[in-house]
Amino acid sequence: MIWEIDDSTHTVEGLDGRGRPRPEYAASLGLRMAPFGRRVLATSIELGILVVLQLPLLLVSLPVLLAAAASADPAAALTEAGNLGLVIACTAASSALTTAFVVLQLILHGRKGTTVGKAATGIRSVNVRTLERPGFWRGAVVRYLVLGASFLVPLVGPVLVIACSPLFDPERRGRGWADMAGATWFVDVRKGLNPYDVKRMRIARKTAATDLADERSELPSLATSAVAPASGAYIPVTRSSGGVVGAPRGEAQPATTAPGGAGAAAVAPSAAAVDPDAAGAGAPAPGNRASVHPAVASSTAAAGPGPGIPWTPPRLLPDAAPPAGPPLPAAARPAAPARPGQPPVAAPLVADASSPAVVLELDTGARIALPGAGILIGRDPSPAPGDNGLTLVPIEDPTKSISKTHLALLRTGGAIIAVDRASTNGSALIRDGAEHSLPPGQGVTVRSGDTLLLGDRRALIRIG
Repeated sequence: MIWEIDDSTHTVEGLDGRGRPRPEYAASLGLRMAPFGRRVLATSIELGILVVLQLPLLLVSLPVLLAAAASADPAAALTEAGNLGLVIACTAASSALTTAFVVLQLILHGRKGTTVGKAATGIRSVNVRTLERPGFWRGAVVRYLVLGASFLVPLVGPVLVIACSPLFDPERRGRGWADMAGATWFVDVRKGLNPYDVKRMRIARKTAATDLADERSELPSLATSAVAPASGAYIPVTRSSGGVVGAPRGEAQPATTAPGGAGAAAVAPSAAAVDPDAAGAGAPAPGNRASVHPAVASSTAAAGPGPGIPWTPPRLLPDAAPPAGPPLPAAARPAAPARPGQPPVAAPLVADASSPAVVLELDTGARIALPGAGILIGRDPSPAPGDNGLTLVPIEDPTKSISKTHLALLRTGGAIIAVDRASTNGSALIRDGAEHSLPPGQGVTVRSGDTLLLGDRRALIRIG
């Protein structure tokens, strides 16, 4: 049997139950309404071009035609005029140029969502339902027919249709009667997302469909309860961008209490996977939001893994050597376990006092100094086990091409190492005009003058 996938139906995103476009969906993508002042400027530019194209008719042909019309025999007056050929040529030239300009405007508006005036003022037109090109017939022809019909009532018609009707838009998106008829909406591509940027629109739609729900939902707590769970319970081990990684409990186990003191917290042995450094040192690591309470760490270290509880070590970044420079620091990869059944313990990052100053210059002009052991960059960075001493640096990214935890920039042994943290849109390094992609989990030594590509964002590295 041959299975066929029916792809003839096109699902339109951002519509309510009645099939009407939701303004909040367009706002979540980063689309912004075109300012009314710039829309007026765009229209003025196009009207100015039309006036220029009509100059041969207005300056040469119109005076002769008016004089002939005022005479007793208009036909004889035109025949006797010595410049009749020039009058015909100027009239034909103005008509042909005007027709070509209007047709060009209609095609550009219907296919590309722009016109000469809108391109000059940073405005694009989209279909209000699909947020794609408006279409030639309804988006361009019907809209301009409504605008043209408004001029049948001099002064009052254009003022009412063009200037006043956008004020009565119930959605407050500046859509006038002509826009309602053409199902169009004008957006600002200077301060908002360009809907004709295919890559950015794809990222924005994907983010609106998945990432917003992920941000609003709370992940399960990594703290293991002191009360023994039922058989087949889930033991959380570590967080990831997809949720919580853990191991199943084979059978119900009694709570384990640290020997040597009343009042010590009773926890399951898998809590040591939350923060190995806290379990070894008995204190939470500074700057690590996944640190556990000292009482939990001490009881876990004393108890060890209980019988019948399989332990699965957390999967961090792949243990791969960088293409150039010193190996990755211990905080960027898990160390080998000391003995079977014990979790790997990553050594904390130690900053070299003699290391030069490092500054990261973002494409927005912001400057980020590299403090201590390094930084963790993303929209909302979250440290993994072993990321001790890393400073969390959130970066605002309206298009959300940067992942929540995108890249780590580490200082070790006098070198600066960049490690992509399995980001969605990837990272790359531009050096001497050539772009090199950064494989996830593999460290690459960077130098002054290199440019890091984080999704669609750029960051220049200055060392020294």
